[in-house]
Amino acid sequence: MMKKFSFFAFAFLLGASYVCAADSRIEQGARFEAKGAYEKALGEYRSMLAENPKNSEAYLLAARVRMKMKDYNGAVANYRLAYRYDENLGEAYEGAAKAFELMGQKAKANAERAKAPKGVLPAASKEPAKTEPVKAAPVSEVPAAKSEPAKAEDDKSVVEDPFERGKELLAKGRYEEAAPMWRAVLSKKPGFAGAYYYAGVTRYEMGEYDKAEFNLKKGLGYKDLGNDANYYLAMVYLKTDKPDLEKKSLKAYLKKAAPDGRFRRKAEARIAEIEAQEERANAKAVKAEDVASKNEPPKSQKNTKVKVEKVATTGNSIANANQLFAEGDFENALKMYKELLDTDLSAEERYFAMLQMGNIYRELRDFHSAVTRYRDVVKEYPDSDWATEAERALEDAVWLEKHSNELPRKR
Repeated sequence: MMKKFSFFAFAFLLGASYVCAADSRIEQGARFEAKGAYEKALGEYRSMLAENPKNSEAYLLAARVRMKMKDYNGAVANYRLAYRYDENLGEAYEGAAKAFELMGQKAKANAERAKAPKGVLPAASKEPAKTEPVKAAPVSEVPAAKSEPAKAEDDKSVVEDPFERGKELLAKGRYEEAAPMWRAVLSKKPGFAGAYYYAGVTRYEMGEYDKAEFNLKKGLGYKDLGNDANYYLAMVYLKTDKPDLEKKSLKAYLKKAAPDGRFRRKAEARIAEIEAQEERANAKAVKAEDVASKNEPPKSQKNTKVKVEKVATTGNSIANANQLFAEGDFENALKMYKELLDTDLSAEERYFAMLQMGNIYRELRDFHSAVTRYRDVVKEYPDSDWATEAERALEDAVWLEKHSNELPRKR
């Protein structure tokens, strides 16, 4: 499988909390976690999952860290992936149950425990009963009611660091609360590129594109995620209709992005769309000049142009399917996406193709098929970069399917 395509969908789920000699990356991730450097720990496990996306141990480690980050939805997703690939991993069932309990969803917690095969016990229950059965359990595995003091202590430690608190709020979508945190950081550390980067992302999510652009440009020097600022700048320019600057920022991002870069796939797909649009614009310009001059172009020149257009969409690939989709050739784009699903695609390419098929079905007013595809993405890849978009599209497609008789016919 080509390694130029990333497994960045798994990058949001990773973490570690214990050391295992089997893989040095687990040990390194544990060191980062012990220091509270969760994002760096994620990098270690991201590389493990890039090699083996069915690594149940990596998902279990990820879930434990998500619990520490109080990202309980992310923890549940990881625990479920862990026991999907190792049904005897009792700690995964129990961990998912604990996460639901912390979210106040007792029914779902009981459902998770009920999934465990008979005889499979959570890791905490395997501890010897002779040595303090309650105190011996790790904090993350103690029932919610008993872990409240530790939770309050964790909250206090996070609040005292506005940078970490801001990141936590941003991850939860609480943008209005996150914005003041970056100002607090910059008041203490003027010029800190990391604060500017996160401030830019926050403003982008809030739809304040001028402020986002200002902050993201200053965040380009952020050592950890500075290159991602190029991608977010491209998104700002997309929203503000500045295609030249958008393309420039995307190319700047791809120049420095690793093969498994978080936004690499999206950036490549978007550049392909921009270039296809430029091609069509150039073709229209040439045609307009020909009409104005009333001179038919030489036959050989016409044949050459047609040949170039065919080459652009010859062969099954995500890029070519995207180009057909961008050109409005939905039937051929749909056919190519379907054929690609029968090939050895990476997980990232597969869920992207499924999402695009859903989008095409919506365009063709086949809302039932669109709903089916969106549900497949949400069900099979709940933690992918596109899952959130698929959920939104699914909700819309369900409504359209129910009210299709009320909609105007498509011409």
